[in-house]
Amino acid sequence: MAAVVAALVARQYPGGSAAESGKALYAQNCASCHGVDLRGGDAAPSLLHVGAADVDFWVSTGRMPAAVPWLQVGHRGLQSYITPADEARIVTYVASFSSGGPPIPVVTTDGDPERGRTLFTQNCEHCHGVDAGGAAIGGENWAPSLAHATVTQVAEAIRVGPGEMPQFGEHQIDSRDLDDIATYLSSRRGSTNFSGLPIDAGGAVPEGMYGWIAAALLSLFAFGYWSLDRSAKPPKETPDAP
Repeated sequence: MAAVVAALVARQYPGGSAAESGKALYAQNCASCHGVDLRGGDAAPSLLHVGAADVDFWVSTGRMPAAVPWLQVGHRGLQSYITPADEARIVTYVASFSSGGPPIPVVTTDGDPERGRTLFTQNCEHCHGVDAGGAAIGGENWAPSLAHATVTQVAEAIRVGPGEMPQFGEHQIDSRDLDDIATYLSSRRGSTNFSGLPIDAGGAVPEGMYGWIAAALLSLFAFGYWSLDRSAKPPKETPDAP
């Protein structure tokens, strides 16, 4: 959707004026933290080396503009005081200063959902949960639910690696992979059913806890078995002293 809006903005403001039209919007909504020169500061990082995908992800999901500097919020959706067209202008303006950041990926939902499920299991499930409902990942960090994320936002997150999420380049997850993951997630919209063990839905922290509990129980079992085995054997006789 954002890519379509950006294209419409580019038509309305030909010759690069789309970026100029976003300058005032940037000054109004972003400059107080990121600086008028986009260099960032104590309240926010620099935007000089990010691409359109970064800006579109943060603004379209409502993570930015932030109420509190450096605080990442969950998916709130585009802020009510920013229209989709204005958001596209901000994206175009910031991206005009970029030196090669990732563009907004174009994804479709006509891929292979079974292959997408396999890719999701391999790359996403251990943090976002088997049902994509989000989960704790340690260190007071949280992998958010994907229930309200558009397929474009999911693809953007894969490319830019927001927060604690790793960044996946084209050589790791290519365009076909993005389409298949998007198709799989789109096919699951509104579904509460998932395959696998219930603990899989909890994410990395609960799974790690279950692992430690299992290891502790196995250790107790081994110790108890060793103790019973020793108590069942008769004591060794010692020869009388001469």
